[in-house]
Amino acid sequence: MHRYVLEHRVSHADVDLLGEVKIAALLGLLEQAAAEASWDCGFGPEWYAAAGRMWIIRRTRLERFTPVGGGDSLRTSTAVLDWRRARSLRSYEVRRAALRADDRSGDLLVARATTDWVYCDIASGRPVKIPEEMQRAFSGDGPLTTLPRARPLATHGAGDPVEMEAIVRPSLLDHVTHVNNAAYAAFLEDGAFELFAAHGLGVDRMLALGGALRVRRIDLEYLDDAVAGDRLVVRSWVVPEAYGTVGAFGADGAEPLPRAAHLVQTIARAEGNAILRAESEWVWRERPAVLGGVPSA
Repeated sequence: MHRYVLEHRVSHADVDLLGEVKIAALLGLLEQAAAEASWDCGFGPEWYAAAGRMWIIRRTRLERFTPVGGGDSLRTSTAVLDWRRARSLRSYEVRRAALRADDRSGDLLVARATTDWVYCDIASGRPVKIPEEMQRAFSGDGPLTTLPRARPLATHGAGDPVEMEAIVRPSLLDHVTHVNNAAYAAFLEDGAFELFAAHGLGVDRMLALGGALRVRRIDLEYLDDAVAGDRLVVRSWVVPEAYGTVGAFGADGAEPLPRAAHLVQTIARAEGNAILRAESEWVWRERPAVLGGVPSA
């Protein structure tokens, strides 16, 4: 099995309002690790261009364990777990490396993730059979494993959603002129904060209370591509049975501060075409005492 390790120093431009690396930046890091792993096996941009093929992401599942921020050195290890006719499941493990030899807090588990990739024809965008030479390069000559895929995500939550409209700007497009998979995380995060604010827990109140709700686990299922000019609607629901009633969000101190939340979210074109489904778990993070630090786990 081919295992590739990407080393990366977190930029201070890629941290959030509490100093923790953004989900979008972490998803981008996974994509970079996968791309470099392919190059390392001899399948770089020139090879894909000549073959008229590309990989697109169908689904990503990510769980975070240790907060990291600007200046932290990350080591992302990735390998292919299984193969199907036109799909491949890739795993990732992100660890924080020690910055100095005497740093005893180094080598901490930051995140684990899997991404379901689909091998497609560039011209048509349709899935095509993965070549055997690629499978051997990534997984060797042994028997190929096929693992069960995760269940489909919910298409909606209970009751009326909180809606947020957005327009796809050219700055969000990637090299295939679609919205990059990591950019959708920013849409979902903004939609989540609209939801929290609708229940009395806006970002200003969170920060006044000394922290904020942040993503601990997220599962994203990509259904279609958004392009420049698309008008999107982000719909967000709280799953109340997961962490208590959503009414606690607006209680002005009468109820304990919500320490976690479970969300169901969708992104669709304004005309109705589904783009993405997601489920996420959020936890409360305390604001670090030192500017430029990271919140505690």
